[in-house]
Amino acid sequence: MLNLRIVRGPLLDAEEKVILEEYNRLTGAQISLDQFKHWVRDSPEGPSWHAILETDDSKIVGHFSIIPLRAEHEGEKLIAAKSEYFFVNELYRREKVRGFEKSYLTCAILLPSKLFESCHSLGWGPFLTSVSEEIQPFYKALGCRPANFELSECLLILRPLEAARRTPNLTKWQRMALFLVGAAQRLIWPVANMFLRESPVVRFTSASSVCLHPQKDRIAFFQDSTSVTWRYPDEEYVTLTSATDSNQYLIAKHGSNDRYLRVCQWHIEGKKNRFAFLLALINQAKQQKALGVRWSLYSDAEQSDMLSSLRKLGFLCVHRDRKLFLYTNKDIFLKPEAWSITDSFFCLDL
Repeated sequence: MLNLRIVRGPLLDAEEKVILEEYNRLTGAQISLDQFKHWVRDSPEGPSWHAILETDDSKIVGHFSIIPLRAEHEGEKLIAAKSEYFFVNELYRREKVRGFEKSYLTCAILLPSKLFESCHSLGWGPFLTSVSEEIQPFYKALGCRPANFELSECLLILRPLEAARRTPNLTKWQRMALFLVGAAQRLIWPVANMFLRESPVVRFTSASSVCLHPQKDRIAFFQDSTSVTWRYPDEEYVTLTSATDSNQYLIAKHGSNDRYLRVCQWHIEGKKNRFAFLLALINQAKQQKALGVRWSLYSDAEQSDMLSSLRKLGFLCVHRDRKLFLYTNKDIFLKPEAWSITDSFFCLDL
């Protein structure tokens, strides 16, 4: 028999260590303890809440957390949240939970379900999660509902052979196509570099110094200085601003020899500024020996100019859909037009 415990705030240091070790073991993640503490302790809206499964001798065998995120909707403050760090030890997945002995729900469903209920009762919500297709039925069983977001996935490949090898979830033919596209792109971007030398200067800075443009009519995350500073640690992200206009900025996750430099959040206006930022981004990716540059543009009239600029520089832009699952009783949150979504939500190192 297992015990279910809801923790409203920070965990003990020893609990965090055990949870992270088990999460890394079961998922194959390589998250450091410092990273884990940063996300679950330091959100501007306060520490995460946790649901924990334990044996009678206090061994932790399951965990689920909700990270609060600051947002607004129609002028009213929201505590939206991202669900993370979910696992149940494989040896205990058939065990019953004390107090729910007669329930037909498994411990794996009771764990997040009870945390959702606890936080929702305090006015939190909506709760969002991005999961692989294989476990989407599980989140439907929790009462989560899908919202589909259209986007253009744009790639500039700087290391074609490594990109073909290391980009996940591709078939053999897709890897071959990626290599051929990357080989062609390597011929294009140096030429573009020559034509863009007279573009406005772009400088490097920290995320805390950017001039933000909060969304007024749609829900967006990381729209205040405190949230941006927490979300984008300088050691993990590159921040660019225009030297002539502090209102223009771009924040991207560092690339490496096995991943792309990935744009997370931005505000750029004007053709010259767009090309200046793109050139700086490409050069930064090259210095980091990244696979290339990745930029996801979610369907919106405001994104069309940037999409055009990316294509002119030879980016491969492919239409796709991304599905988020939301735990909410408000239908408005299921409508993509209610949100201003960027990759800032999807590429946390959690």
